[in-house]
Amino acid sequence: MYEKYNTILSVGAFIFNQNKELLIVKKSPKEQIDAGLWTIPGGKIYPQEHILVGLKREVLEEVGLEIESMKWIGEDVFQDHNSMFHAEHFMCKTKNNKVVLEKKLTEYKWIAGLSDMSPLPFAENIKKRIIEIFTQLL
Repeated sequence: MYEKYNTILSVGAFIFNQNKELLIVKKSPKEQIDAGLWTIPGGKIYPQEHILVGLKREVLEEVGLEIESMKWIGEDVFQDHNSMFHAEHFMCKTKNNKVVLEKKLTEYKWIAGLSDMSPLPFAENIKKRIIEIFTQLL
């Protein structure tokens, strides 16, 4: 009849540097979600945590960057096992390009356009959002 789900609020940061390049990161093959795929920094929001505070925290934890501006650009809703994720996406800016990856990430790249991402395996929802950003929002 009805399945029981945990609802999880998460964030994703589409981070641009001063050269209008987008930061992408590759997840470890050992990760539960998007294993071995290219994606963006982000993660779960803690209970009672303000979403923008959580966004800044996740970016700092995952890639060591401080973001200075954030604009909400959409949401993805998806299921993984018995959890329903609501992923809020934000376009962000940073002045610093010095990325420090946490252990669950294996690589990073700054990309300037769609041609830079074409040979890379992406999480499908992130790929769609990047295409939207480069073709409509920049």
